[in-house]
Amino acid sequence: MTKIFSFNKNHRDLSAGHHSRLKEVNGVNGVPKSLLPGFPDLDDQFNQMGITHIRLHDGFGIGDMDNYYQVDRVNDRNQIIVNVPEENKSAAKKLLTDIANIRSIFPNAAAGMRNNDISLALKEANYKMTDAYLRDIMNNKADLTPNDIQRQIMFRIGRSGDGGCEIPEDFDIYAILVSTLVNRYALNYARIGLPRKITYWQIWNEPDLYFFWNSDDPEKYYALYEKIARIIKAVDPSVKVGGAGIAFADRGKEDYLDGFLKYCRDNHVPLDFYSWHGYVETGDPQNIIDLGNVVQKSLHTYGFTDVASFCTEWTSCPIGTKNTYTKVQGVKNAAYIASTFIYMQYIKVDKAYYYRGDGSSFGLFNNQPNPKNPSVKNFCTYSAQSFYLFARMFETPYILNGNRDFSTGLTVLAAENAEGNKINILAANYKVDKSLADGNAAPDYLYQQYYLDASRSLNQLTDTWSKNKWFGGIDPTTVHVDNAVVQREPVKPFPGDNMLRTKSRDYTDSDQGVTVVINHIGYKKFKVKAFRIQEGGSLAQMTPPEVTNQINVSIAHNKLTLVDKGAKPATVTLYSLELNND
Repeated sequence: MTKIFSFNKNHRDLSAGHHSRLKEVNGVNGVPKSLLPGFPDLDDQFNQMGITHIRLHDGFGIGDMDNYYQVDRVNDRNQIIVNVPEENKSAAKKLLTDIANIRSIFPNAAAGMRNNDISLALKEANYKMTDAYLRDIMNNKADLTPNDIQRQIMFRIGRSGDGGCEIPEDFDIYAILVSTLVNRYALNYARIGLPRKITYWQIWNEPDLYFFWNSDDPEKYYALYEKIARIIKAVDPSVKVGGAGIAFADRGKEDYLDGFLKYCRDNHVPLDFYSWHGYVETGDPQNIIDLGNVVQKSLHTYGFTDVASFCTEWTSCPIGTKNTYTKVQGVKNAAYIASTFIYMQYIKVDKAYYYRGDGSSFGLFNNQPNPKNPSVKNFCTYSAQSFYLFARMFETPYILNGNRDFSTGLTVLAAENAEGNKINILAANYKVDKSLADGNAAPDYLYQQYYLDASRSLNQLTDTWSKNKWFGGIDPTTVHVDNAVVQREPVKPFPGDNMLRTKSRDYTDSDQGVTVVINHIGYKKFKVKAFRIQEGGSLAQMTPPEVTNQINVSIAHNKLTLVDKGAKPATVTLYSLELNND
């Protein structure tokens, strides 16, 4: 028999979402504007996915303080290079290095800190390239803007991945540099054409990983955080500041969760939100509940009951390989994503940002031809469609009370509109697969991905179109950078054993589909439509194929019953019900 989920239309679930209101956990890292040659513009796609919240991180110079990429740096984390054809990788690494360094906001920051000279650190500040991207993202003038989306930016203070792991040499100068950004993008945002201020400011990223923070003394991070947080609040007390963007909340409690919170409490350091990442590594999206609870417990322990909890990065696999980049775009990951969206309604997480939403590696978009017409590219991926279906839930933002049954592969969310005459139901059926979180495990086939186009060097990106596209109208060859520093040996290894464990489940019933019962329905008539993400489904548009004829819906004895035997593993289904008594 199918798995049964029951909800009560007479009662909204005040313990879910924000007092029953659906939480906006569908933010992303990555931007809708092409970051680099070879990558697409995705304004229409972002709008159709309902993306409102964007974290400015790993922008390869855009939004970065003081990158110091090196062509000859040996590493295996450079996600942009992985998909480049082997014969072009050397040229691509040189181009990425050039672009990421010259687009950094303060091209002389390291020189200024090295010489204890704030004027030198501010010399030739390169605001305009980041300005142009922020304007483009926030003004959102795309062809298709459903629901008049007003995008909000979280500004991550620091560097992109591979942009340098040594900590800033002079914390005081670094804080002053940040203050100019808050003055520009929060206080005086309208002067540069932004439609609204940037409110959220995250200080650094993943200090628990040596390749972002090459120090084994967490108190150095506390000190940097304090200086920057205080100067931000001095410039604009109304903005929100937070840290630490910790990679592994289950392994970093002592240093960057409890230790950081204790420091902020004991020294009265401003903290409006705590930031953590949801890379669970088990293939089980339910572990996001464990991580959210760990963070919530620590916030309460140190008296931060009013501090927001933001999951600023999450996906099914943190290890970047060609295998990963295909798997995060497939049907299993679509079900993983939708399951996580639902689980997040039942934990202390106020906002969340998926890594990542664009056409870069880990992204939701690829360059895959449509199998029915190879000359046409697919409009989206299954994972992008999962974002779309979740965004449809905001048509009915009030979560109904029901049985929170997470014991099978199915996870179901039901919500109604303010008038109570419309109900949307999201059903994600995901069977835990640890190979999804394993970068070495290959999928059945690889999707064709976008990759950095290194056919032109930086010196050949000086035409008007290229300058406007990637450099804010500036000739990139006129920017001179002095951010190089001596790279030391890593001070500590990658964190140890993952403390999270896969949850026990029984898939017997969920393998057969789903039955949803809405008690006290209060209506006698209905119209229904259903849309399903499943293997083989069309990717020619963001809306997945309609499957209304595959479900059975009835109302009897003030109870609505929906039966769908097709909602099997590796599917995500949206049921949209309009109710009336006419």
